[in-house]
Amino acid sequence: MSPFAFASIETIPLMLQLAVGLLGLIVSVKGRARGVSGLMVAAFAVMLVTTVMSIVWQFVALNVPDWSESGDLSIDAIRSIYLAVALVFDSASLLSWLLVAVAVVKSGRSSRQQQGFAPQAGYPMAAQPGYPAAQPGYAQPGQPDQTPPNPPAQQPPS
Repeated sequence: MSPFAFASIETIPLMLQLAVGLLGLIVSVKGRARGVSGLMVAAFAVMLVTTVMSIVWQFVALNVPDWSESGDLSIDAIRSIYLAVALVFDSASLLSWLLVAVAVVKSGRSSRQQQGFAPQAGYPMAAQPGYPAAQPGYAQPGQPDQTPPNPPAQQPPS
């Protein structure tokens, strides 16, 4: 098998990652209308750019044997090139994950602030779905107690 065929096979996971990243970018851009953080859009954009650069690098790296045979680059120079490329890719990956983390933290804070957990003027508040209603007998200050009398307790059968 030729080196080009191997490089093509090696890019299959990157193409899948590119498709998922593109889908994530589309969803996050549509989510901007509903208040999704722009940081998430930026994270997916960085991920897509990094993935495209990785695909391109797979095919550029096919020329490494030619670089060393021509005598223009030594093995140490080629290692330095690989190190520089790896640092760029890893830094971009770290940046995208950091943007995702900040966006998640930021979205968690804004949703709590919007819901408002402080009791309003109509205390006691109505029961939330899934929780029992408030106990009767606790009236608002200045209002008469309007609780119905307690039903008689049932006796167990003897």
